[in-house]
Amino acid sequence: MSSVHCAAARTDSTFLKTFGLGLLGAGLLSASAIMPVHAGTHGEQTSAAAQAKREAKQQARLTHKAELETQTLQLSAAAAQFLNATKSNEGASHASDAALYQQLEALVAARQVEQQALLTLDPYSVVSSVLPMAKRRGMPAEIQAKLAQKKTISGELEMVYEDFDDAGEHRLQYMVRTETGLIKFFLASGSSKAQANQLQPGAKVRAEGWLFGGDEAGDALIGDLEVLALTDGNTVSSSGTGAALSLANTTGEQRILVLLLNFQDNPQQPWTPAEVQQMVFGKVNDFYLEASYGQTWLSGDVKGYLTLPINSTCDYYGMDSYAQQAARDSGIDLSQYQRLVYMMPKMEGCGWLGQGTLGGNPSRAWINGELNLETIGHELGHNLGLRHAKEMSCGSGYLSNTCVDITYGDKLDVMGDSQGHFNVFNKARLGWLSESSGEIVTVNVDGTYRLEPLVGESQGGAKGLKVRRGTDSLSGEPLWYYLEYRQAVGFDSYLSGKAVTEGVLVHLNSSKTGIDSSLILDMTPQSSVADLDDAGLKAGYSYTDNDAGVTITTESADRSGAEVTVSYSGGTCVQANPTLALSQNSDWVAPGTAVTYSATVTNNDSLECGDSQFSVSVQVPANWSASSASLSLAPGATANVSFSVVSSGDANDGFYDLDVTAQNAQDSNLVATGLVSYVVQAPVAQCVLAAPQFVLTNNSSGEVAPGTGVVYQGIVTNLDSDSCDVSDFNLAANVPAGWSATATMVNLAPGQSQNVSLTVTSSLSAADGQFDFNLIASNGQNAGLQSSANASYTVLDPAKQCTLAQPSVSVSGGAGEYDAGSLVPYTVTVTNQNADSCADAVFAISATVPQGWNANGATVSLASGQSTSVVVSVSSAQSATAGAYGLGFSAADKSDNQYQASAQAQYKVAQQANTAPVAVNDSASVSSGSSVIIAVLSNDSDPEGDTLTLVSVTQGSKGSVTLLADGRVQYTPGKRFKGSDSFSYTISDGELTATASVTIGQSGGGTGGKGNGKK
Repeated sequence: MSSVHCAAARTDSTFLKTFGLGLLGAGLLSASAIMPVHAGTHGEQTSAAAQAKREAKQQARLTHKAELETQTLQLSAAAAQFLNATKSNEGASHASDAALYQQLEALVAARQVEQQALLTLDPYSVVSSVLPMAKRRGMPAEIQAKLAQKKTISGELEMVYEDFDDAGEHRLQYMVRTETGLIKFFLASGSSKAQANQLQPGAKVRAEGWLFGGDEAGDALIGDLEVLALTDGNTVSSSGTGAALSLANTTGEQRILVLLLNFQDNPQQPWTPAEVQQMVFGKVNDFYLEASYGQTWLSGDVKGYLTLPINSTCDYYGMDSYAQQAARDSGIDLSQYQRLVYMMPKMEGCGWLGQGTLGGNPSRAWINGELNLETIGHELGHNLGLRHAKEMSCGSGYLSNTCVDITYGDKLDVMGDSQGHFNVFNKARLGWLSESSGEIVTVNVDGTYRLEPLVGESQGGAKGLKVRRGTDSLSGEPLWYYLEYRQAVGFDSYLSGKAVTEGVLVHLNSSKTGIDSSLILDMTPQSSVADLDDAGLKAGYSYTDNDAGVTITTESADRSGAEVTVSYSGGTCVQANPTLALSQNSDWVAPGTAVTYSATVTNNDSLECGDSQFSVSVQVPANWSASSASLSLAPGATANVSFSVVSSGDANDGFYDLDVTAQNAQDSNLVATGLVSYVVQAPVAQCVLAAPQFVLTNNSSGEVAPGTGVVYQGIVTNLDSDSCDVSDFNLAANVPAGWSATATMVNLAPGQSQNVSLTVTSSLSAADGQFDFNLIASNGQNAGLQSSANASYTVLDPAKQCTLAQPSVSVSGGAGEYDAGSLVPYTVTVTNQNADSCADAVFAISATVPQGWNANGATVSLASGQSTSVVVSVSSAQSATAGAYGLGFSAADKSDNQYQASAQAQYKVAQQANTAPVAVNDSASVSSGSSVIIAVLSNDSDPEGDTLTLVSVTQGSKGSVTLLADGRVQYTPGKRFKGSDSFSYTISDGELTATASVTIGQSGGGTGGKGNGKK
């Protein structure tokens, strides 16, 4: 007899813990569950479209998460600014307050949109974005009311499965129906999968957590949920084991109302009522009647079409409310039905094919454009209380950490992806098969047992076997394999000709405290693309679970049934991945702050194992630090440890997701991971208001007549701290009675300065003399914060007043032309034109000349009406070119330089005469048969430095002369050259020329000659 080991050496309890099916499995919102990876069935690759959709979903999650975190930090900063502004204004309304209020409103609204978008993708990150209470301080009450609130709600639990073509899209949505309405519920990250599996629809529950509001998407709460009473009215035991194996209200007549719906923007009627009647109360009813062995059947009515007074919507609960109201308005008595089925035209934008409440009274199913047994039968299965039929896919056939459970993966069960019968586990849950009737036999001892086909009336034998496969190390409850035998009979006729009918099917199921789904195991993995077509354990083959100490052997199989031998040998120790649950710390801290977290670690090793050591560590960014923790746990034991994280002192503001690992010290491959969030926000500096700085740039009037307006100018600087908002600063003058002064206001940011001016006017009756007063600059946010500057105003009778005037200036000289660099004298005459009552004035005399030129200055003192002349000498630059240059000569009153005058003159630079260049004779030597190149210009020059060019050469009498392009000449001796030769050349500076000669001598036989060092 052949023996096939379809599983590695692992106990079933270990297997269940590994895949989150144990009592304290990984939290629903742990890192691994945020965006699960769903493998293709039996080696089939997931479609490119499905993969692209999952990648797009992951990218959408990351985008929404990043945007939400950015908005949350911005909201915190804006709240701090608003608090500072209201403190500064001491409760008074201010324009900046209104702008900040609008900013808060806009940020809160934008965050609500991002939170609703992220809720279904990553609820954990939504909770992490909650603004701590300390950060809300000072916000207006109406703004705070729009933020997530810590709430406790009570009501009845409802659960809805949303089913898609792509298994990766399906989800189980929790709802709590309260007295005021329906609230979506998401389990917090610390909740276990087992806890979730214990939740029953219709149970009375109390939920505590963060309530997120949304105008369109409705309210949602993320937190922990406590079951107060089950659907039968019983309370939950202290152990928390409230879930029963069997479901209620699953047998007998099932009264169903099928409502055909459409919408005001889509009034399509894709099927006739007769077609729907034939499908639901014909084919689907026949399926349930056969699958239940005549114990469950469907009856009821098809009504509609009812056009709902809304546009097409994917909001199934909103649709439910409108549909029930439309039915009542049509005279339909809904109390006559246990179950409601809504059928509507296809809405492509929704994505889901069908949805169904898990149980419920009445239960509801929503069918999106589908009229077939597979969809309607599947959703009615949810209505009866069933979850999905899955496959445990292990590519090698061995149970390991690489196995994945595939939603809809059981291709042999209508709760998976087929029109086939429910498996034996699901039929037992529905109450159609039982141990008390002998239809399911519990195998506790070695022996050979007969299985009759699952489909068809009982022939007195067993339709299912429960084979012990270890003990759950957490709950202590027994775990089982469920065995069944399928034949191509009735609605299973589609199995005709498939090898699956030649062997026994094996399912895995968790304990009663963690009922989730049935998981089919493939007994011949990797055999074909349609791998479950031969999933049975064929006759002559064995399945051995060494860890559970059990072997299952199919002895024979034919149309009438299968013989199965079960033998036990005792289990062995199998270590498993631990479970890690993390408590989040909601504090927002400054860089460099230590934050403490709590971790709950569970040892999922089988009961045969000894104690194990576990370490808990966290991975942090560079320059951060973190503590670690260790603990020792017996199999099934749970304990808490704490660890702390310290960010770097220069960490940027932001949300940091940190990976936490719980690792078995004996086997580093046995790990569990999770995420904690560390939020950095540097303390927002408090606004400190201050008196402004006020400095006058002119603080005296001079002597003015009574009633004269005098302008005083100064600079105001805002000295508020950088965290303060822009402030107004008021400026006023404290003047004698009967005088007047203007007032002004400037708007300045912290550190900003601005020039200001005020006009002070004395009374017409003001006596002669100097009046001292002060100008005041005050902070508009707090008038007590002010600075003052002293100023003076001098009144003098007009008859006694000195009236200043511009002096008179004239200039002479510079009439001729001068060589560049020449020093030329100019005579400047200045006349003091001040009033006779004025004192002598001192005038500064200066010249304005071109750059590089020089001129002297002078100072003269003149009484009113007096004139004098001074000589100002100007020298041009040596490089000045010929031409006329304008010069300015000015005289300015040194007591008040606004009283000044100027006069203009010219300086003419003469044109210099050109001088002929200088050409110097050259000499060179050459040997017979060679030539020589001579740089004749190298020793020539031009007095004015003009560029020289070689314009012509003469020919020698014994050789030829060539003018080269680079300005040199080449001499080539002729055949009759002997002794010496000569020629002349002419150079030019562009205007004049010069000529010199070149003498050629004969060398002793070298290859060329040199002349005066030239080659």
